[in-house]
Amino acid sequence: MGIEKFRVVLILVSVFTFNLISNQSLAQDSIKSEEINGYIYFQPNFGVSQYFGDLNKNNYWNQNPQFAFGAVLGYQPSPVFGFRGQFLKADLYSKRSDQNEEFYSNLWDAALNVTINVNAIFAKAHKTQFLNFYLFSGTGLASYISTLENIKPRAVVYQHSERQNKFYFPIGGGVFYRLNQHVSINLEYGDHIIFKSGSLDFIAGGKKNDQYSYTSLGIQIKYNGIDTDGDGIKDKRDACPDVPGKIDLAGCPDKDNDGIADNDDFCPEIAGISKFKGCPDTDGDGIPDEDDACPDVKGLAQFAGCPDTDGDGIPDKDDACPNQAGKKELHGCLDTDGDGIIDSQDACPTEAGKKELNGCPDRDNDGVADKDDKCPDVAGIKEAAGCPDRDGDGINDNDDACPDVKGLAQFAGCPDIDGDGIPDKDDACPEEAGKKKLNGCPDKDGDGIADKDDKCPDVAGSIEFKGCPDSDGDGIIDNEDLCPYVKGLAKYSGCPDTDGDGIPDNKDECPDVAGKAAFKGCPIAAKDLLLAKTVYFYLDEIFVIEKYIVDLENIAVFMNDHPNATISISGYADDNGTAQNNFRLSLDRVDNVINYLKTRGMKSSKIQKYFFGNTKPVPDAKSNGGSSLNRRVTIVITE
Repeated sequence: MGIEKFRVVLILVSVFTFNLISNQSLAQDSIKSEEINGYIYFQPNFGVSQYFGDLNKNNYWNQNPQFAFGAVLGYQPSPVFGFRGQFLKADLYSKRSDQNEEFYSNLWDAALNVTINVNAIFAKAHKTQFLNFYLFSGTGLASYISTLENIKPRAVVYQHSERQNKFYFPIGGGVFYRLNQHVSINLEYGDHIIFKSGSLDFIAGGKKNDQYSYTSLGIQIKYNGIDTDGDGIKDKRDACPDVPGKIDLAGCPDKDNDGIADNDDFCPEIAGISKFKGCPDTDGDGIPDEDDACPDVKGLAQFAGCPDTDGDGIPDKDDACPNQAGKKELHGCLDTDGDGIIDSQDACPTEAGKKELNGCPDRDNDGVADKDDKCPDVAGIKEAAGCPDRDGDGINDNDDACPDVKGLAQFAGCPDIDGDGIPDKDDACPEEAGKKKLNGCPDKDGDGIADKDDKCPDVAGSIEFKGCPDSDGDGIIDNEDLCPYVKGLAKYSGCPDTDGDGIPDNKDECPDVAGKAAFKGCPIAAKDLLLAKTVYFYLDEIFVIEKYIVDLENIAVFMNDHPNATISISGYADDNGTAQNNFRLSLDRVDNVINYLKTRGMKSSKIQKYFFGNTKPVPDAKSNGGSSLNRRVTIVITE
């Protein structure tokens, strides 16, 4: 079901619920004294948020959920209606590779909602149910800052300069599970629809409304008055206020759960019936257990409540063969084959046999009764059902596929030395545990290529490269690729040439502008630049190292003197952490430098902003010094 259909269903359910409430108002009045116990509750929660709109490819799942958290403070004046205030802090994210766009938003919102307890409409005993369902809706205010970026090349398209505040319409539902009368676990889904289209994702007049969802798990803690014994019934309505009891017994206990309050029950520890003043008749034979010699079996009054199943006049408790009519002198039993073993204890009552075999014969004298002996005319062993077993693996030779080698029953008597579930006779690597699809051979890196055939057995790769990886998919395996995480060209050993000037990016000091080899990839010599500076950062930091602040001051002075100059600011990161985090870190460093320059009076609008993550390292990036040189922002000023 798409998100649009889901909203329609929620609205229809809400209208239907309100109609039911109006039709049942008289019925609710009749149970107010039992059910309306107003309470206040607090509900912290956490979960995931999802963006839905023109920048989301799918209607109901954008595959980019983000962590979020919030809290609810509510008041429930009746079983059906409630009011609550809700707060949410969340991030929204969506990526449209097909449109070369990536969307971020930092958001919080607050709302006032009306809640409807669905269970209270249909079930009077909703307070004692473990699961309760509810719906909610209302209005609220969302505050956010959004950014829309191009993916390639990485550049900001739109960005709010300050927080935006817009009204939105929340609608959703949830379920809470009662742990006790004060604490519940809550699972909730809500859809938040921004009233003004385009205000969140910059797409004004798009096909979809600006909206986002929040799916959360929380804990609800409530306070609803004094209940000394904690049985859910307030003291003023509880006939036994100091002892937990039941609503239908006016708050008094019923330890044996027989529907009779303990103070009226002659047998309060044992469930009974009213007929015997709360005492039980377990077998239902009309004789109370205290007078019944066989209280667990339905019997006859002539035998003090005990049965006589075979009708031989001997009650079962005194009958050695209660299911077979016999003789009194044999304690109610018969011996048909005359082997000295009564039929009820004789496994072969029509054939004379041995006492140690429960009355059954054994023709081959191997200690296995003929009825259980698969080879009754050949002496065998008990473990093989009376048949011989040469290798002693418990599988008789007739059923053993490997009768001379001790094996396992699951493999028809054949062994599996490496224990990989493949019998040795079918295992290409019988001494190494492996996978069935690889004929029993191992695959340490899990790439579907057996270690014995894998040139890179410790790193997952592809069949095309005989098990070695090509992380950037440029056709050059990682251990031969100078830029293994950036798609490049074979002639540059796997590194790209972004500006197409014939100088690979790892050696190009101006990788985004076509230049000349004589100027290290730049269009003009460094001396012809109006001003160029590089500032550096500590590991995972976005603030410039203090000794480079003087360079930023010089840039600011120059820009204030030349407000029409063009300034290019590019951010980089080392290879610590994930690629996504490194792109974000390089962007944050650029933004921090721009903000610093603006605090120093820079008003230039000709700013070109770039961020490359760890995709463009300095040539000696593998050394400690090189790693620190990658944590940089370059600033170039030209007319």
